[in-house]
Amino acid sequence: MSDGHVKQAGRVFPVGDVIAGVACLAGSIAFLFMAFALPAGHSTGDTGPGALPIQVGIFSAACSLFYLIIAMRGAFVEERGDFSKSHRALAAFFIFAICLAGVNWIGLALSIALASSLVTMLFPGDRRLVRAAATGLGIWLIAILIFEKLLGLPMP
Repeated sequence: MSDGHVKQAGRVFPVGDVIAGVACLAGSIAFLFMAFALPAGHSTGDTGPGALPIQVGIFSAACSLFYLIIAMRGAFVEERGDFSKSHRALAAFFIFAICLAGVNWIGLALSIALASSLVTMLFPGDRRLVRAAATGLGIWLIAILIFEKLLGLPMP
């Protein structure tokens, strides 16, 4: 066993991908059960209007199941990234944690937009400032126009 794979008769079985698929599927199904347990009505509190949590649960379960199936077929065997030199995931976590800690002062929409912009800056490429500004503006517009105005959800 090397690199999280088990070889069986010349075939490489992606153990890590299957574990990730099972974990995502289990989390999606748990979320779906919690969504069905919400009280009926037009709005179910802070999670959104009516059937939105159920739709998110069904969509995430379907995506997780699809990922699990293609992972078991070995679709990702050749696509191994080198994550040993990258600290983007940890940096992104801290960026979101710090920005979301400021929700009480600057609001949820602006906090998520700021965090998304800063995380966009972590990725190399041309015109990073333009991409970061476009990402932040897009996230802010989605939060304000769709969630606050269209769906009527309060944005703290």
